[in-house]
Amino acid sequence: MKKFILFNSPIFEEPTDAKEEYLSPIGLAYIATYLEKTGIEVELLDCVKDRLGVREVNEIINKAKPDFVGVNIFSQNYELVKKIIENIQIPCECFIGGQAVKSIFDDILKWNIQNKTYIIIGEAEFIISDIVSGKCEELPSNQLDNKFVYRVNKESKYFPKDLSSVSLERKYLKNEVITNHYGQKEASIITSRGCMYNCAFCGGASGLNKDVYPRVRNKESVISEIEEILAIYPDITSIRVLDDLFLRTPHSIDDANQIFATFPQLTWRGMVHALTLVRAIDKIESLKKNGCKELFMGIESGSEKIRKKINKMGSVCDIIKVAKALLENGIDLKGYFIYGFPGETKQDFEETYKLAYGLKEISTHTPGVFRTSVFQFRPYHGTQLYEEIVQGTGLQHGAILNSTLGQFEGRQQFNFNFGNYSAEPTEVLNEYIIKTQRLSEEF
Repeated sequence: MKKFILFNSPIFEEPTDAKEEYLSPIGLAYIATYLEKTGIEVELLDCVKDRLGVREVNEIINKAKPDFVGVNIFSQNYELVKKIIENIQIPCECFIGGQAVKSIFDDILKWNIQNKTYIIIGEAEFIISDIVSGKCEELPSNQLDNKFVYRVNKESKYFPKDLSSVSLERKYLKNEVITNHYGQKEASIITSRGCMYNCAFCGGASGLNKDVYPRVRNKESVISEIEEILAIYPDITSIRVLDDLFLRTPHSIDDANQIFATFPQLTWRGMVHALTLVRAIDKIESLKKNGCKELFMGIESGSEKIRKKINKMGSVCDIIKVAKALLENGIDLKGYFIYGFPGETKQDFEETYKLAYGLKEISTHTPGVFRTSVFQFRPYHGTQLYEEIVQGTGLQHGAILNSTLGQFEGRQQFNFNFGNYSAEPTEVLNEYIIKTQRLSEEF
């Protein structure tokens, strides 16, 4: 039997004992599920969870001698994945995928790879199985020597149109249960793919992905998956929904309520956009009644000037209105903030901090708790802001760790940066990142 090893790629070049925040590699588990259906022996190794560095990954590959190796790649670990693939010492076929591939496949084609390599743009669970089986019915869109690029878009027969019928074997998500910050045992699910918004800093922006479209699973399939999770892990008390926009419309709030009303023993956490709830303030109470414990919101900036520049829909007033309603109804809120957008000034920083501080202050008078998660802006390959930077000043450097931000446990993976593109010195940028992150510890 042929063997395929899938790697959730490393974040750090060397193994680290840092207690990093962790999310299960569900996308890779979908690929493993369909490889198994073709009779392939599959192993999924999580370099983040297992704390594997580049050398350790290559040692595993060279010792196990699999027929196939697959790895995901993103802007932050581009060089790490390049080292892994270029230093495989055994004959095998390689697969590289991930959101960033759409923008960097030309660079990957130039890598010095000895083995036959398939570069997959798009969702890969169906096409990889057919490539491995020698049954692929589509031709590569690009080719250079032993490297082949395949595109899975809405015109491809391998595009997963109906997410409700896509299978997932959870056995590939070893040790997937985490203990969340409430002390609850929690498993994660994905209920949709794609985004309807066009944020200038995001690789999933709708403007960059016109060759696909958002898809949503039906309620029955989501309920069935949660039932399966509970059968495997009876002590689970929380579900985290990883979709960027689980609550994307007022109607989706009704769907969420119907799904989780089926499981009164569970609480749940998920993402939401301010615009969704500002149109449905009256539905927030029902979310609380049906187990919603915490929502995550990409706030990014409190500067209306910066919000316009990054195509962030919704106003600061919308954010305050929604946050206040959530917190008053006893739903906790985690706000994501980004400092250091191109040209951002200290005044912009101050407006963002003022918003974050104000939301924290509101939460001191409500049953709900507000906390922050703060990042330095990183220009991701292919995004609108990345292209503007490349065409303007150019990237300042590759991914490096900002050690000044290392004081917050579990967040090293978020502290990589590609340079400071704001109008302020790095010391000022770091100051605002740190004091906004510390709001989670204060009051």
